[in-house]
Amino acid sequence: MSENKRRPKPIPPKPKKPKREYSLFNWLNRFLPLDKVFGDKVPGLEERVPIKYFYYFAWVVMLLVVYERIGFESESYVRNSIKLKKEVDDLRAEYTSIHAEYMKGKRQSVVIEKMREAGLEENLTPPKKIIIPKDE
Repeated sequence: MSENKRRPKPIPPKPKKPKREYSLFNWLNRFLPLDKVFGDKVPGLEERVPIKYFYYFAWVVMLLVVYERIGFESESYVRNSIKLKKEVDDLRAEYTSIHAEYMKGKRQSVVIEKMREAGLEENLTPPKKIIIPKDE
């Protein structure tokens, strides 16, 4: 008999991958006795938390750490902005006082007082206007 060419040959099933022996929690279990707190439920020890919930617990802890870090950064930004606002207010007040002194120093009475100290006198006669006729 001839072989049926339209029918595919059966594919043998792939062997299952062995479970990873060195995961994060197996590594931690070497240093910390995690199997006393976390582990599969064994009759008589039902109060222990199954290890499958540890990943969720670690995820929540990581989110809490990130949340606290963001809160700390935002508080430092607020403190820095308050400090900068105070500095800007101080600089604005200093500018206003210096500007007022400068404008006061430009008045004619203040200038005359300063020139008297230097030995100059104010001219009391008004200036004369020189008019040149157009026909000359």
